[in-house]
Amino acid sequence: MPYQLLDRAGYIAAEPALVPVQEKFVGGLRLPGDETGDCFKFTQNLAALAGNLGVKFRYGVYIKGISSDSARITGIATDQGLLTADAYLVALGSYAPLVLRPIGIRLPVYPVKGYSIIVPIDDARHAPESTIMDETHKVAVTRLGDRIRVGGTAELAGYSLALRESRRTTLNHVLTDLFPGAGDVARGDFWTGLRPMTPDGTPVVGGTPYPNLYLATGHGTLGWTMAAGTGRVMA
Repeated sequence: MPYQLLDRAGYIAAEPALVPVQEKFVGGLRLPGDETGDCFKFTQNLAALAGNLGVKFRYGVYIKGISSDSARITGIATDQGLLTADAYLVALGSYAPLVLRPIGIRLPVYPVKGYSIIVPIDDARHAPESTIMDETHKVAVTRLGDRIRVGGTAELAGYSLALRESRRTTLNHVLTDLFPGAGDVARGDFWTGLRPMTPDGTPVVGGTPYPNLYLATGHGTLGWTMAAGTGRVMA
């Protein structure tokens, strides 16, 4: 992986907004091959393109379970009836083990909880240009247009989506410590999500003992990073 070891002048050149806090660091590590994007916009546009090609999306459908006989998957039981198909793909992230366990498939996937805040930018001069990783707090600060996303932490809390204020305090601190004046954290949106982690970080992609059932889950913190490649492999 290409990298650049930057002294103070180097990281200020890459991220001018760090000038006011430059005394905090003696240097930095830059990964020029890394890129940042908005996965929400990406998925929304991808869905629109897929719709134009004939893909049908069914929202608000509750999955009750997977139906099977001794050899094949026979359908997906939902609150709107049984859905049948030629082939089935389970791409449910952290929730995949819950629907697969009743048909005898046990996945080494566990939900690891992360927290984020989205803060509107008040002064672009004090906001990051791209992404900064605070290795002390294990928190990433990312510029998304006129907003800043601050996210991180790894909490083992099962499937709980409860928001812990202490986590928000850490995220607020990282943003105000690195980029004071960039945005008002009091106006930030605080949210949480579950990363589908495997013990060694390798996703579970491919076939199953059922010839018409496939899996694509366990991508951990790299779901969007590996999404297009996973789609190509599955196709």
